Amino acid sequence: MKTKLLLFIGTLLLASCQTEDLEYEQIVDQNEEVALTNVLKSFNNYTANEYMPQAAKNDNATRVKKDVIFRYSRGTFGIVVNPEACSDYFDPPLQFVIEGGGIATHIGRFTVENYACVNPQGELLSNLYGFITAANGDVIHTVVVNSYPDEDNPPNVYYEYMIIGGSAGGRFEGASGSITMYGIIDYATGTFELEGWGEITY
Repeated sequence: MKTKLLLFIGTLLLASCQTEDLEYEQIVDQNEEVALTNVLKSFNNYTANEYMPQAAKNDNATRVKKDVIFRYSRGTFGIVVNPEACSDYFDPPLQFVIEGGGIATHIGRFTVENYACVNPQGELLSNLYGFITAANGDVIHTVVVNSYPDEDNPPNVYYEYMIIGGSAGGRFEGASGSITMYGIIDYATGTFELEGWGEITY
């Protein structure tokens, strides 16, 4: 009897979790168009209003400053349910995700990911953090600090990033610098195409 009771409770808990996941998916499906439109409006007119942490490197370390030109960066974006990353911000825990890749001087072929938590209305609830993985596997950590439309050439937008370090033990650990990306995030196709420039000190 005890075994049957435990199995019944386990089944109820599993069903509850599956129902919760389904509810989240339905919320995303029902509101994704509105939320994505609002997220992009927020993202395209974003100014950070809090202190951004700077990475530190040992004072005795040799520092190198390099210019970086992003020949291109292309990819996709969307909203997903991510309880692990965004449950502290809102329920349902929605996350704006940008994924792509490209080619840049000094780092070669790269992949890029950017993440921010959002609410169902499409408002950004956290900083938009980024991870640029270079051809050799080293990662550059970034955060968006500013973005604004190109008034002379809509719908193009400038996105300004601060470099806030890199993967532990890698070439870019403790890195600093800035990157400006420029181009279009296209809601109709769920894609972006950007180019950019900046400098990195590591």
